[in-house]
Amino acid sequence: MKKKVIAVVAALLVTGSVFTGCGQKDKASSASAGKGKTLYFVPIVDTGAYWSPMKKAAQDEAKALGYELVFKTSPSNEPQKNEKHLGFVDEAIQNSAAGIAVAPMDPDMFDKKIKEVKDANIPVVTFDADVKTKGNRTSYVGTDNKLAGEELGKQAAQYLKDKGIKSGKIAMAAVNLTQTTMTYRQAGIKSGFEKVMGDDAKSFTWLEPIQDNDQAAESKKQLEGQITANQDMVAVFSLGSEGPDTGVMEAIKSQNKAGKIYHFGFDYTPTWENGISTGLITGIVDQDSYSIGKTVIDVLDKKIKGEKVDENYPVSVKWVPADKIVDYGKEKQKQFTTETK
Repeated sequence: MKKKVIAVVAALLVTGSVFTGCGQKDKASSASAGKGKTLYFVPIVDTGAYWSPMKKAAQDEAKALGYELVFKTSPSNEPQKNEKHLGFVDEAIQNSAAGIAVAPMDPDMFDKKIKEVKDANIPVVTFDADVKTKGNRTSYVGTDNKLAGEELGKQAAQYLKDKGIKSGKIAMAAVNLTQTTMTYRQAGIKSGFEKVMGDDAKSFTWLEPIQDNDQAAESKKQLEGQITANQDMVAVFSLGSEGPDTGVMEAIKSQNKAGKIYHFGFDYTPTWENGISTGLITGIVDQDSYSIGKTVIDVLDKKIKGEKVDENYPVSVKWVPADKIVDYGKEKQKQFTTETK
């Protein structure tokens, strides 16, 4: 009898240990299933007509694919912006992110850090701008900013030619003139302008570019000074963001130069609609930023799953003359609403 009792107790102990082991295994599996599902998304900023749709697209796609998306960015006027964003990438590495997407503001400064991501075996996608060493990142998603600048420069030159304008001063305004996207856009604009204008390009003078750190009052003040000093100014390019867009239009208006100084801009924003009827905007080239945000997440997901990805995912720009901007904006809003459902 004693032997039977001992046998039963032993059996129960064995059974209990098996159940406990299964429970621990289930918990471990559950815990591991939750790991590796965090993506970091580090844009230059996350507000405005260009960045906001990109952010929304990344959020929607990450959620649909089962990832937690961590956004990290800083204001345009952040004094140590490059260093701060490099710190965000460090944080992602330390937290063993499944993938990292970053818009590098300086191709050299971010190059080494992106390689650190690669060395940590974390897929890294650059977007909006690229790093110096292409082999340091997994893929690049976005516009070729030099080609986008060329398109705007060509359209502007053709517009001036059609108006019979063969000489004059040209201004530029940007948030940050040393930012990679802005240096490429400046070079592209001048290249495209010269290609279409031909020999007459030598009769135009490019003024010192304006930097306003996304402060409309600053670009307005600086451009007003340039207009006053250069009464033969015929065109101005704003290279993207609300500060330069608004500041340039306000300066043209305050100096009574609407219809005399032609304004060419980057990226759609409802702000342009305030200047159409008064001749404060002539035309823009626009990027599909929603597509950029979605594609970035898709590429990271494919790479995480071990699928093949391309080195580059180019996003083209579209020329939109002033009289088409309102309708174009409505179509973009429809697309955005449909895609975010």
